[in-house]
Amino acid sequence: MTSPEITTSLRNNHVSYIHLIGQLNGDQLKQSQPHQWNPAQQLEHIYLSFRPVLLAFQLPRFIPRLLFGVAKRKSRDYDTLVRDYQIKLQQGGKAPSAYVPTKAANTIKRLLELEKSVDRLCHIIDRLTEEELDRYLLPHPLLGKLTMREMLYFTSYHVTHHHRQVEKNLSLSRH
Repeated sequence: MTSPEITTSLRNNHVSYIHLIGQLNGDQLKQSQPHQWNPAQQLEHIYLSFRPVLLAFQLPRFIPRLLFGVAKRKSRDYDTLVRDYQIKLQQGGKAPSAYVPTKAANTIKRLLELEKSVDRLCHIIDRLTEEELDRYLLPHPLLGKLTMREMLYFTSYHVTHHHRQVEKNLSLSRH
């Protein structure tokens, strides 16, 4: 994906998720299956996961370069990145404690904060070159060092992964 395609994907996937969560009533936000996060907790997880990505993209480029290095390989494509993430999950990969929701925040406030954060990230991406997206590395807790492009692929996919979980858990609750 090119930079404009990435921003479109990020926006569309997050707007769709925000719309889903925003339509739920108080009872639905608290509904969950055994050993699953409820929709409010899913939202908190998405927000907690998004914040460090936004922060990393706001940093001057020399900081990620100093901390994590530069890529000596090509960026994986979207489908490969998603497949690698799904494999890690199948192998038992879990969210690190920093991204586990301990309690759900005010849903409306979180939805607005997430929407603003997505807008900020998309504006930053618009100012980056394709070469920068493939050059600088960022750490991912399950996948290791990712190029900035791969981190954006992950971030775009991650919200759809949780969107599907919310929909699945809500449909199971109706039966």
